[in-house]
Amino acid sequence: MVKNKKLFIAFIFCVTILFITFLLNLIDWNGSANVKKSKVDSGLKVALEYSPKGVAALQQEIQEAEKLHPSNNGAGDAQDPMSRIRKSMSNSIIIGDSITEGFKAYGFLDDNVVFSKIGASLTTVDDLFESAAESKPESLFLAFGMNDLGNLAANTEDFEKLYTKKINSFMKSSPKSKVILLTIVPPSESAISEKPILKNYDKYNKVIYKIADKKKLQVIDTVKIMRDHPDLHEPDGIHVSTSFYPIVLNQMIVKAGLNK
Repeated sequence: MVKNKKLFIAFIFCVTILFITFLLNLIDWNGSANVKKSKVDSGLKVALEYSPKGVAALQQEIQEAEKLHPSNNGAGDAQDPMSRIRKSMSNSIIIGDSITEGFKAYGFLDDNVVFSKIGASLTTVDDLFESAAESKPESLFLAFGMNDLGNLAANTEDFEKLYTKKINSFMKSSPKSKVILLTIVPPSESAISEKPILKNYDKYNKVIYKIADKKKLQVIDTVKIMRDHPDLHEPDGIHVSTSFYPIVLNQMIVKAGLNK
């Protein structure tokens, strides 16, 4: 009887341990699932922010981007334009605002290449510049100015001083990195009508060229891209559709000499 009781207790003990292990694994699985879901939801939220028209419009824009830069189906990843772009940009970093965020929100570049914040300006990105300098990238692309128009009250002198200071600090920490500047993507006339301060984007772009000339830096002309493709604006007249990104990425790769 005593022997049977001991066996019963041992059986109960084993079952209890197995049950507890099952519960812990279940909690762990659910925890992992929640993390993945939160990342997906976050990515979707950002993507939809760039495409206010909704998911259907976002899918349409991706299809249009593919038409502009079609992949060579059946030719292998080495021949796929987006694979080539990712490979070329793998040792580079781009820092910027919500338009920059689109490079990773739309899946063109990986997180470790895009350092961005929605609403970012030169007054709020010290941490991004420091992280970029620590990474010692082959090339650093900088895309600032739109939000600085408001934060600096469109003051061109303050913009030049602050931008130059950020660039100098980065180049001191990562002297072998090639720095390339992107001009401010021109807002549409309707966006300027709603926010008159945006009309000063052209003054800031002249400052960007001035800085580049002084420091012998390359410039990516996003104004020309939008002039050649006027349909690339999102409805807000400030952000851009997915089709903008393959075009500007190709220019970035060429300017930085990453297409070797």
